[in-house]
Amino acid sequence: MALTDQHPEDQHPTVQHGVDPNEEPSAAWGWHGTPVRAGKIAGWFTAFALFAMLIGNNEGHVGDIFLIGPGALLVVMLIASHLKARKAKRL
Repeated sequence: MALTDQHPEDQHPTVQHGVDPNEEPSAAWGWHGTPVRAGKIAGWFTAFALFAMLIGNNEGHVGDIFLIGPGALLVVMLIASHLKARKAKRL
């Protein structure tokens, strides 16, 4: 008479989001996902806010470099992220 009862340690857990639930139990609850959409929305909002700060009563335009530089870098990163996700979706 064979025992059909399997113990949890005998079962192979499913890997979720590239994380083994035995190593990190919170992976089974879905805590390892990244909020991609919220991050992109926050990135575009931040870039818009940086460019909006160019409008104002500043007489010297030295500070504009510190608004345009990071804002442009953020826009380039967001566009690159969009293109990367689009390319991965096609494959």
